[in-house]
Amino acid sequence: WNTIGITFNAFTSLFFLVIVNRVNGIDEAGIFSYTYSLACLFYIMALYYNRTYQVADVENEYSNNQYITNRLVTSIFTLLVVIFFSIISNFSILKVKILMFILLFRILEAISDCFHGFIQKKDKLYYVGQSLFWKAIIGIILFSFVDYMTKSIILSLLMLIVVNIIGLIVDIKKYKSLYHQKFSFIFDKSISLFKITFPVFVFSFLAIYLNNCQKYVMEYILDEKYQTILGIIVMPATMLSLCGQYLINPYINELSCDYYNKEYEKFRKTFYKIGLEFILLGIIILILAFLLGIPILNIIYSIDLDPYKISFLIIIIGAILYALGNIISSCLTILRKNKQQLYIYTISSAFSTIISWFLIRKYDIEGASYAYIITTLVHFILSFSLLKTCLNKKIRSNL
Repeated sequence: WNTIGITFNAFTSLFFLVIVNRVNGIDEAGIFSYTYSLACLFYIMALYYNRTYQVADVENEYSNNQYITNRLVTSIFTLLVVIFFSIISNFSILKVKILMFILLFRILEAISDCFHGFIQKKDKLYYVGQSLFWKAIIGIILFSFVDYMTKSIILSLLMLIVVNIIGLIVDIKKYKSLYHQKFSFIFDKSISLFKITFPVFVFSFLAIYLNNCQKYVMEYILDEKYQTILGIIVMPATMLSLCGQYLINPYINELSCDYYNKEYEKFRKTFYKIGLEFILLGIIILILAFLLGIPILNIIYSIDLDPYKISFLIIIIGAILYALGNIISSCLTILRKNKQQLYIYTISSAFSTIISWFLIRKYDIEGASYAYIITTLVHFILSFSLLKTCLNKKIRSNL
């Protein structure tokens, strides 16, 4: 269920882009693609700390109510930040509306994610998968129907907001059935929780920036139609990078216990097992992408993407490296190596911005693919080196 739920949840953005491209046209699809990636970046601000950190708190250093309180605070703060950002960005009215509506439904997802973390701690990860699955399915159906009937992206997004409100209510009921405790706002340790998870927030924020950097840079260089083309060829790669998430999620409890019990050798073996599984999956997907990827995308989006086949395959390889980096990041979070990750993500993001600006200006879409694979390779090498060093030190200290 975890695999099914995360997969369908990840693929919703793919379906949304297909629908908008066919119903609303390539220019509005470009706006939607860019604002969706921008909302994903601000979504991390609403999350602040990720679920890995929350589930890994096996000693319950912070109470459930503390986590919920902080998540509500970050969600409200994010909404205010995006309103301010929209005012100073000189976006069109349509772009501002789409961004705000996407953000609203993503903020509801962020609040649900907090409750999903507590449900996962009770070894009910299957429920989390079911929740994600049904919200994705119902959301896609309603979004498609409303957009087809009204040709309005705004009304279609409103349906997603309604679905996520209902989903949040159901998640809260499930949480209450497991913990039997009444919610109350707790601010006593809020500053402490914000402070200790700040590195987690920053490197999670930079991780999303890293994966979408080329889109953000392209907004200032090329026309909206290029956003649509890049969004289309990057979308399958984005799905692949999220596959790493559903491979690592079932192991978070186990890895956290291994760390807590100082079973570092077992921790390392589990990591290599997950990594090998994902590499094999990535090779299979790369072969399928080479044989079928572009022809299928041509049919789905009704756009000639044949000139971008090489760029598409380069991005797929980059996505494999990015996903491996995410798996490593989850392991480093469990090991509480958050400040070190902050340095790695800062270096990678700065490097990505510079190289993307140079290559996109010179080679357009091809330049974006070159920048993506170079960036993900550099990031993977830095992250893997850190994890390997940390585990070797832990294992030697345990002898």
